[in-house]
Amino acid sequence: MLLETETAERPEPESEIPIRDEEGTLEPGFVELVSAAIDAHDGARLRELVEDLHESDLGDVLQALDPDSRDQLVQLMGHDFDWVSLTEIDETVRNEILESIPNEQISEVVRDLDPDDAVEIIANLDEEDREEVLAGLPFAERIALERSLDYPEESAGRRMTTKFIAVPPFWTVGQTIDFMRGDKRLPEEFF
Repeated sequence: MLLETETAERPEPESEIPIRDEEGTLEPGFVELVSAAIDAHDGARLRELVEDLHESDLGDVLQALDPDSRDQLVQLMGHDFDWVSLTEIDETVRNEILESIPNEQISEVVRDLDPDDAVEIIANLDEEDREEVLAGLPFAERIALERSLDYPEESAGRRMTTKFIAVPPFWTVGQTIDFMRGDKRLPEEFF
């Protein structure tokens, strides 16, 4: 009997709308939930909705929002915003979002990204902003990004990373891969 009372007093969990339908299309209802959280300036609800999204899904949500809501989403998410999602959206939309962010903040964000993602984010900034963002980076990172930016857009040189690791020559491929997977300082993906 006590169990029934406890169950009856609990509020019904809010039914969540999935981000995509059966065909993989972004659900308008999900975008409306995100929009409502932004309009209400409800950062907690917004985090609940988008924090665990894959960067490509968050990119799709960003593109579906109106321009003011995009900027507000980035602001409300603060340090929890997944900046890699900006590499998944249309260049024009990315540039609109970046225009609303101070260059010092872009510099801080770029430090934490893989080099190819950092290059994609800063590549289309106007020259003055790009120089200011790069100037806010540590010397070694700045030089590496400047070298990558020297390569033509969409070339292998621009996409490749200049980072490498050295391992003992007697290690097997398996040992090397295990080492690389276990080292948190390395990028999540490597080839």
